[in-house]
Amino acid sequence: MKLNLKEQLRMLALMLALPMVFVACSDDDDNDPTGGAPIVAQKGVFVFDTGNQGKNIDGALSFIDEKTNTAINDVFRTVNARSLGSTVQDGVILGQNLYIAVSESNTIEVVDKNTLVSVAQIAPTAEQGSKPRDIVTDGKYVYVSMYSGHVSRIDASKNVIDKTVKVGPNPEEMAVANGCLYVVNSDGLNWEAGYVNGKSVSKIDLASFAETKIPVGLNPTKIVADASGNLLVICMGNYSDVPASIWKISSSDAVEDWGKPATIMAVKGNSLYTVYDSYAGADAVEYTVYNTLTGSVEKDNFVASPVDSPSGIVVDPDNGNIFITSYTLVGGFASYTTPGYVNEYSADGTFVKKYDVGVGAVCMTFLK
Repeated sequence: MKLNLKEQLRMLALMLALPMVFVACSDDDDNDPTGGAPIVAQKGVFVFDTGNQGKNIDGALSFIDEKTNTAINDVFRTVNARSLGSTVQDGVILGQNLYIAVSESNTIEVVDKNTLVSVAQIAPTAEQGSKPRDIVTDGKYVYVSMYSGHVSRIDASKNVIDKTVKVGPNPEEMAVANGCLYVVNSDGLNWEAGYVNGKSVSKIDLASFAETKIPVGLNPTKIVADASGNLLVICMGNYSDVPASIWKISSSDAVEDWGKPATIMAVKGNSLYTVYDSYAGADAVEYTVYNTLTGSVEKDNFVASPVDSPSGIVVDPDNGNIFITSYTLVGGFASYTTPGYVNEYSADGTFVKKYDVGVGAVCMTFLK
């Protein structure tokens, strides 16, 4: 059996019991820009590829390397010789480690942020919740929303879950602000009943881990915190007669419905970058920046060359560059089985580069 260069390197690393760096090999891809040189992740963007469980497409991890301006796909498998799992959702970096939520495999994969070598695999017990969804950090602990209706805390010094609190049904995204963890409760599995219990944000005091609820609009799915401690929430409505809308929760818990539509968003300082996809075609997608303090529009159409079917957005906290993930169109419709892509834009919205990534690319996080 003839082994390619990647397989030879992996076998050598296993024989020597040495950690691997991930490798892009020229004999695997004639267009490989690295020429087969070993790569260590140092600075760039991790892209979390959901995959498609129904079509037996596992989730994966891609990395956009700022040094080479190239994307390398399925890097976890390349390094660890196994799949990351089914339905990769999100990831966050704390210290030397990258924590990855893998929902349908019910695991949190912990890898070295530079070498991508697996450090630990955390499997929640029934009491700690199931189906990890979103994952954030306060700089000391890692917090995971569980679609079962729980939020669990990971002690990063031991990579074990040490606290769990029950929240609302089917929690999605989270944000840390004001000494608290804010979690949106979507009631997403109760769509036939109109998401009737999905009208709240759970506020968890980080010191006591006690939970209270803040009422918001129907079916909240996304949340970010601005530089002033305000929380911005996208309530998706019922995809019919209740439209998607941005809600604001002030640092003093005052609640306001902005009445402005959005489907994905990111924040930098006190600027909220929103994308509203009405699913009427790429030309109908709205790209708007709002001031989080006043709700006023700072900029319309903030990117040139919009993507086909936007699915996620992040803004570089350093230089303001914007990264937007997109599904690929097949027959004029978003394909959930075809590899997607990421467009990078400069801070002024000028198109920089397109990166081909994995299937179902939605969430991203920066490696600095």
